Amino acid sequence: MMRGAFPPRFCFLPLIALTVCLPAATAFAGDTQTVSVRVGTHPDFGRVVFDLPTKGGYHLAQDGDHITIKFDNATNVASAPRGTRNVLSITGGDGSAELIVAPGTSVREQHYGNHVVIDIVDAGVGGTGTAHPSAGTTAAPPAVPPAPKPPSPATLPPPAPKSPPQATLPPPVPQPPPQATLPPPAPKPIPQPTLPLPAAEPPPKPAELAIAPPAQAETAATPATATASVAPSDEVPQASTLVVPFSGSPLGAAAFRRGRTGLVVFDRPITLDLSGLHDDPVFSTATAQTLPGATVVLVRLEPSQSLSLKSSAGAWRISEVATEPRLKPIGATVADGRLALSAAGASAVVTVADPVTGETLLVGTQRHNGEGVPVRRHLVDFILLPTWLGVAVAPASDRVALRSVQQGFLVSGNPGLLALSPPSQMADDLGHAAGLTRQFDFPEQPRAVALDRLSRAMVDDGMSPPLARGPRRQAVARVLLSLGMGAEAQAMLQMAAQDDPAEADSPDNAALTGIAALLAHRPDEAGRLDDPRLPKTDDISIWRAYRQAEMQPGSPAAATVLAAGLPLVLSYPETIRDRMLPNVAETLVEGGQIDAAEALLNARKNDASLDLARGMLREAKGDTAGALAIYDRLDQSRDQRLHARGATKAVELRLATGAIDARKAADRLEKLLYAWRGDRLEQALRDRLAELRGSLGEWRAALTLLRDTEALYPDDKTRHAKLINAFAKFLGGNGASSVSPLELVALVDENADLLPGGAEGEALESRLADRLLALDLPQRAGPLLEKLMKAAPTGAGRAGFGTRLATLRQREGDTQGVLAALSASDAPDLPQELADRRTLLHAVAQARGGDTQRALSELESLNSAASDEARGTILEHANNWPAAQKALADYAAKTVPPDGGLDDAQRRTMLRLATAAARAGDDAALANLREHDTARMGSGPVADLFRLLTADQVRSVADLKRAGREAALARALPGDLKALQPEGVHTR
Repeated sequence: MMRGAFPPRFCFLPLIALTVCLPAATAFAGDTQTVSVRVGTHPDFGRVVFDLPTKGGYHLAQDGDHITIKFDNATNVASAPRGTRNVLSITGGDGSAELIVAPGTSVREQHYGNHVVIDIVDAGVGGTGTAHPSAGTTAAPPAVPPAPKPPSPATLPPPAPKSPPQATLPPPVPQPPPQATLPPPAPKPIPQPTLPLPAAEPPPKPAELAIAPPAQAETAATPATATASVAPSDEVPQASTLVVPFSGSPLGAAAFRRGRTGLVVFDRPITLDLSGLHDDPVFSTATAQTLPGATVVLVRLEPSQSLSLKSSAGAWRISEVATEPRLKPIGATVADGRLALSAAGASAVVTVADPVTGETLLVGTQRHNGEGVPVRRHLVDFILLPTWLGVAVAPASDRVALRSVQQGFLVSGNPGLLALSPPSQMADDLGHAAGLTRQFDFPEQPRAVALDRLSRAMVDDGMSPPLARGPRRQAVARVLLSLGMGAEAQAMLQMAAQDDPAEADSPDNAALTGIAALLAHRPDEAGRLDDPRLPKTDDISIWRAYRQAEMQPGSPAAATVLAAGLPLVLSYPETIRDRMLPNVAETLVEGGQIDAAEALLNARKNDASLDLARGMLREAKGDTAGALAIYDRLDQSRDQRLHARGATKAVELRLATGAIDARKAADRLEKLLYAWRGDRLEQALRDRLAELRGSLGEWRAALTLLRDTEALYPDDKTRHAKLINAFAKFLGGNGASSVSPLELVALVDENADLLPGGAEGEALESRLADRLLALDLPQRAGPLLEKLMKAAPTGAGRAGFGTRLATLRQREGDTQGVLAALSASDAPDLPQELADRRTLLHAVAQARGGDTQRALSELESLNSAASDEARGTILEHANNWPAAQKALADYAAKTVPPDGGLDDAQRRTMLRLATAAARAGDDAALANLREHDTARMGSGPVADLFRLLTADQVRSVADLKRAGREAALARALPGDLKALQPEGVHTR
C-alpha cells in the first residue's frame, strides 16, 4: 500500500455504521497539507468524508446542484474517481473541492476532529436537518437549499452534470422560484403583457419586454407595460427586435451561437415572460432560463441567421440579421501565463450550460455593444468561442477561470500549456459566418505543446487501471489526430475498442476511427463514419463527404458538402488541414464547385500542394495552355503523387484536344503504371489504360491488365464486375469479329469465367457460340465450347452451349458425343425454340445410333420444317418410302413456295420428294409433280434428275427418243444421288 494512505480499516467507524467505506484517494506522507476523501452509501443518504491532515475550519457554499467546500489549512484536495448514488462527482483542487449532487437532495454536515462529514440526503426523506456550525476553528455557513430550477426548453438537450471550473463560486443569492409561464394556445388578438421593471436587489421582478417590428420606432415601452406585437398574418413576416429594458446599474450582456441555437446571456437574474411571442416569425422559438446569477435567452437559428445586440436608452435590443454583424474584434494576447482579452465595458462573468454538449461555459458579459470574438481559438485547456458580443470560454480543464478586469477579461489556466492557436487566414473571414456545428474539436497548438499534451495523456493512460483505459485512450487518439498522426490514432482507438466494450459501442469511437483512417489514406477502413447514431453535425457531414471524395473522385455530392463546410476544414490544425486540402480542392473543381475552389486557391496562393487543383481549375475554365503548363511542371515534381497525377492529367488533356491519338496516350499511361502504387489512383490509371487498349482492339492486353489489377487488389469487390463488363463489351461489339480465329479462341479460353448472367448474358453467349461454330477449327472450338458450357452461370446459357457443342459433334459424326453434350447441359424450363433444337439433335443422334422408332417418336412432338426434314431423312435411310414421301411433302409445303421460280435448296427438296414418290410407286404424285413443277425446276443436274423421275411411261415409237435420254440420265443417277445425300444422317 502507498505510504500515508488511509486503509479501509481506519474509516471513522462511529459515523459510518452499515456503510461500506471506499478509499477514494490517497495522500503522501510527505505532503501534510493534502486532504484525502472517502465515500460511502447509506439507505437514505450518501456520505463523503474529508480527512484533514490537521485540525482546521472550512466553508461550504451551495449553488443549486453544485456544492463548494473550501478548507482553511489545506493546499490540495484529492478527487474521487466515483461518487455515491446521489453524489455524481467529487472534484478536488487547490484547497477546495467541488461536489455535484442529484437534484432535490439536501445537505447535512458534521465536523469531528480532523474529519469533515458531508451527508447528501435523498429528496423526500423526512428528518433531514440543515447545516450545523462546524466544530472546527471556523464555523461553516448554513447550507443553502437548492433553488428550484426552471423547466428546460423542450428543444434543447439537458446539460450534463459538471462542476464549475472556477476554484470557488460566489455566494449564492437566495431567489424565489422564477416565473415559468407556458405559452397560451395562441389567443387572438395577441395579448399585451404588463411586466414591471426588475428590481436591483432580490427577489427579481418580471422585466419589461417588447417586440418591435423594424418598421416601428425602437422606443422602450413605459415602465408599467410591455407590448408584444408581430406582423399581421396576411403580411410577410419581417425580422423583429426583442427589447429588454433595465434600470439602475447597467445590465451586462453577451451573445453567441452554439450549433443551431443563439444564446443571449445577461449578468443578473431577470424573469422574462415570453408567452406573447408565439406568433413572432423570429422569437416564437425563444425560451428563457432564469439562473441564480444570470438570465439566458435561447433562440433557434438557421446557419444563415445571426443575432445583433444594441444597448441604448436603458434597454438591450436583440435583432435577427441575415449577415454577420460588423464588430470590433476583441484582441487576445498571452502574457504572464494568462490570456488577456481587451474589451470595453467588461461586466460580470457568469456560468451557463452549453445547449449542445451540456458542459459548463464561462461567459464574460459587456455593458456596451460592438465588440466580439470573430473566430474560434483553441488552447490546450479551453476553447475561445466566436461571439457576437462578449466572451465565451468552453473549458476542458477544471483549472480554467475567467474573470473581469478593467481592461477586459483574463483567462487563466495551466501556465505551461497556455498557448494560443494561430488563426487561419480564410477561417478568420468565413469561420464564424458559416455557423457550422461540430462534434469534435481538434485544438491547434505549437508542436512542442501538443507533444507535451500527448505525453501527459499517454502517462494518464498507462497509470489507469486496465478496465478504465478506454476513455483515456480515446483522449490520446484525439491528440494524435491533432498532430496529423492518423495511423497511430486509428491503432489507439482500435485498442480502446478491443479492451473496453463501452468504447467498442461508442459512436464517438466509431467516428474518430473513421477520421483517423481517412488521415492515414485508408478510406476503405473509414466505414464507421456511417454510424446512424452520430449527430447530424456539420463536421460529421464533412468527413463523410471527404471519404466519398476519396472513394469516388470528383463526386458532385461530396463537392457540394465540402464547399459548404470549407470554413470548418480551414479551421482545423495545420497537420489535418494539409492532409485534407489537396483532395478537397480537386474535388471542388471536378465536382463543379468552381467558385468555392477559386476562393480556396486564392486564399492559399503559396500552397504548392494545391498546384494540381490550380491546373484543373484552368482546364475547367478552358485555359488549355495554362493547364498543360502546370501539369508538365508537376510531371517533373519530386512528389510522386503530384508527378503521377500531373502526368496523367497532361496525357488526358492532350488526348482530348487531339494533340495525341489513343495509341500514344495508352503508351504514355503505361509508362506511368509504376509512378504511384497502392491506392485508387493506381486503380483508376489501370482502368483507363485498359479502356484505351480496348478501344484500339487490343482486347487481350486490356483483359490481362484488368486481371492483374484484380489480383493486386483482392479486397476490392468491384474489380471482378469491371472484368465482366469489359468482356461483355468485347463480345457485344465488333471485338469478336475483328480478331483472328486463333486469337478469339485463345481470348475466350482465358476468360471463359467472365460470361455474364441474365438475358443479356445469354445473348452474348449465343453470339460467341455461333462465332466459334463458324470457325474452321473444330478441334479447338469443341473443347472451348465444352469449357464454356461448364462455366455458364445459368441453365439456359449452359443448355445453349451444350446445343452448339452437340451440333459441332454431329457434324463430326460423333453420335455419342452429341448425346453426352445434350445430357450434360440439360436444364428445365428452357425456351421453346432451344428445347425444339435439342429434341431434334437428340432424335437424329438416336436414329444414327440405330434406334429409329425412338427417334421418330421424339419427332412427333415437333411441328416444324426442321423436324419434317429430319423425319423424312430418317425414313429415307430406313427405306420406308411411303412415310418418307409424306414427311418430305410436309417439309416441302413449309419451305417451297407454291408458284414461281425455285432456288437451289428448294429444287433439291422437290427432287427428294420426287425420289420418295418414285420409290413408293405413287404415279399420281409423280404426275402432279411433273405437271406443276417441271417448268420451274430450270436446268442443270437437279432439274434433269427431277424430269427423269417424273417422266411419263413409254407409250409409242415417238417416246423412244425421250426414253433414250432418260436411260442416259438413269445411268448417272447413283452418282448424282450420292452427291445430293443430305447432311446429318448417314446410313450405317
